Amino acid sequence: MKIAKTYALYSALILSFAIILMTTVWFGKKTQEQHQIKQEQSSVFERYKAVLNLESTAIRQVSQDYSRWDEMVTFVHNQDLNWSKDNLEPMIETFHLTYISVFDVSKKQVYHYKNSKADDIYLDLSSLISTPSHFKEFFHFENGKFIQFFLSPIHYSADLERTGKPMGFLVLGRIFDDAFLESMEQITLGKASFSRDTNHAALGEHFHIPLSSLSDKIIGYLDFYYTPSVLLFMTEFQHSIVLAGVIIILCVIVFFYALTHTVIFTPIRRISMALKTHQLGYILALSRQEHELGEIAHLICEHEKQTQLLEHYKEAIDENTIVSKTDTKGIITYANDQFVAISGYSKEELLGKPHNIVRHPDNPQSFFKEMWATLKEGKPWKGVVKNRRKDGSSYYVKSVIMPLLDEQNTIQEYIAIRYDVSELFEQVEHLRKEKLMELPSRKVLFQAIEQAQAPHLAILNICGFRDINTLHGQTFGDLYLRHLALKIKQLMPKNWQLYHLQSDEFALFCDTELPDQAFNDECQHLLAILGHEGLFIQHAFYPLSIRFGIANGIEYLYNRAEIAMKEARSSHKSIVIYDDNKGFEERLQKDIQWNETIRKALKENRFTIFLQEIVPVHGKNTERKKYEVLIRLIDTNGQIISPFHFIDLAKRMHLYDQLTRFVLQEGFRAALELHCDISINITKEDIVNQETTNYLIELLQQYPTLKERITLELVESEGIENSIEVRNFLQTARTHGCLLAIDDFGAGYSNFEYLLRLNVDFIKIDGSLIKNMDTDANAYATVKTITHFAKNLGILVVAEFVHKKEILEKVQELGIHYAQGFYLHEPSPIPKIKSSYGSN
Repeated sequence: MKIAKTYALYSALILSFAIILMTTVWFGKKTQEQHQIKQEQSSVFERYKAVLNLESTAIRQVSQDYSRWDEMVTFVHNQDLNWSKDNLEPMIETFHLTYISVFDVSKKQVYHYKNSKADDIYLDLSSLISTPSHFKEFFHFENGKFIQFFLSPIHYSADLERTGKPMGFLVLGRIFDDAFLESMEQITLGKASFSRDTNHAALGEHFHIPLSSLSDKIIGYLDFYYTPSVLLFMTEFQHSIVLAGVIIILCVIVFFYALTHTVIFTPIRRISMALKTHQLGYILALSRQEHELGEIAHLICEHEKQTQLLEHYKEAIDENTIVSKTDTKGIITYANDQFVAISGYSKEELLGKPHNIVRHPDNPQSFFKEMWATLKEGKPWKGVVKNRRKDGSSYYVKSVIMPLLDEQNTIQEYIAIRYDVSELFEQVEHLRKEKLMELPSRKVLFQAIEQAQAPHLAILNICGFRDINTLHGQTFGDLYLRHLALKIKQLMPKNWQLYHLQSDEFALFCDTELPDQAFNDECQHLLAILGHEGLFIQHAFYPLSIRFGIANGIEYLYNRAEIAMKEARSSHKSIVIYDDNKGFEERLQKDIQWNETIRKALKENRFTIFLQEIVPVHGKNTERKKYEVLIRLIDTNGQIISPFHFIDLAKRMHLYDQLTRFVLQEGFRAALELHCDISINITKEDIVNQETTNYLIELLQQYPTLKERITLELVESEGIENSIEVRNFLQTARTHGCLLAIDDFGAGYSNFEYLLRLNVDFIKIDGSLIKNMDTDANAYATVKTITHFAKNLGILVVAEFVHKKEILEKVQELGIHYAQGFYLHEPSPIPKIKSSYGSN
């Protein structure tokens, strides 16, 4: 016989026999005991009531006897405490009373005495009839206890029939407590308890005595329970039967175990262990045997192969695509990390929300109507969808949406797999803009300068272009730039060339035998016309405010033009011409000298990094410390040079990307060596440099243990939050586990819109606001506003430039999360920090 059939047959026979035996005996005995139980319960209940009545009779008689004394009448009118001490107070001990009270004929209490251990109570006889003349027994509930009272009208001894008007009332009381019930249980063998449930219902085996108040209202019950000896015997007998049944079943289990241990249990246990450890050698060997367990093992092997294959598929899909699932109503039930990263929402914000949370309003309703019609037919839908991130920016996805069906071909949910194709659309848009602008780039300008014989260069910067973008939108900003480029091309000489350097900067270049003064005059003439005429866009006038930085001659032409533009910005002049006689030569020579210093330091590996700790303000015990990585140059004399002296020049000399990659490399190494979190500055120039961003992503992939331990501090620059390259890079960095911060917030270009659009984890409030916060009310109010705004967005706040105790106290007062500055920790080289780790 096969294993399964044998096991099932033995199990059914033995268990059926045990169950039938136990059931038959139990029902037989149960029927016999019912009649005896009812008779004995009723008999004991009557005995309990008789004993209770007998207990009350003695107190009742004492109450009536005392109420006939003439001395009691006298005591009602004149309370003689010596008399009460000799005649009334002894009753407390003698008759086990708790309270003695005397009331006059107006039902006013004139005397009260209680047991020393009893609580004070308030007894009101106002509900008593106006002229009572007979004894009354009632109950009262107070302080969680029932009290039995015996009330006797007080008469002269001559009034034997008690027909006259009462002279007062004598009230004796005793508490019905657990001790009283226990003594009753010892006498009657019946058990009782009190109940306040006034809607009491009597059951067949449940007896009770109602407890009435002074106004004859039922205020509770004395519930009586009795378990007859027969019932106890039968219960014990039934327990014996159950015990016997349990022993039989245990014997059956032992028998089964002995019978099937080798054939079933051992293989099953080994299969279970193999599945837990994913070592399928035993299952594979068992699958070759021709019995039920062999067939099961074979199915398990096939299932494991399919599961592993599906897991690989899932990992590949989750890593490279955007995946989500919704129910039949379009409510999101699953979102992978790629979906979270590209949408800008957290998983908590996505799950449970309709999928139209990312729908872009540019999509027509007919588009989704057609999509849903296809899906509800049980067919897959394919197409490209424009979506909207949390920060309002757009992205495009190529989507495949599949309905998931059950056995009855009913749709249970939908799964969507998407590919980010935003870059393609952005490239198309970029090409469209380039075509509309029709201007060569900065790279082309550099090539032209290298080949020039008699060059002249003017860099043009639009004043307040950021405000134009903010007020009118980015689309209008692009239109503004195109109109400006067209107007400049119409006004400039034909042998000049116009270049577009970046968002708000252009360059005019001329390579002809033209006197320097003629080029300068032509630029001034062009500036005057542009300032006077402005721009007409869509039938509206917009004024123009432009700065010119001009340089002439071959050597360092672009650098000299940039120096002139820098001077125009700082001096708020509309035009500055590079002139060696006005100190520009000294600046240029200084730049040349620093250029050689930077290049030589790079070649000789004389750059290093310092770390400055970012300290939790409120003393949180974190597992790792957090540092900002700061670059330093070591000169030939071994002196440490601050980046203040060389960073701007490194940008102009196109050496900045090499410094950034050095900081990234050394920063990651420090995070690994010190087991700490690090924070690294990154600029828009770094982000648009493909070599730098690729290097960062390679480091993140090479060191997965540093996930969520690297923070990128985004250094401000105009229009950075509107840059497609920046948003794409930040999305990619977040996907690889980077945290994001805005550096120097509150200064320069940074504003609250900047904060909203970039979706960061930290903001670092600029030191110019922090350093005077203890004395400058405006700075304090600004920092308070920034902190409040950030906290509402769930963004952590770092205060920079904490240089003294008073500033730290203000930072703590505002609830800022982290602080950084010389008062807390001076920037230090890694060896010094490592030595401090050892000493601690």
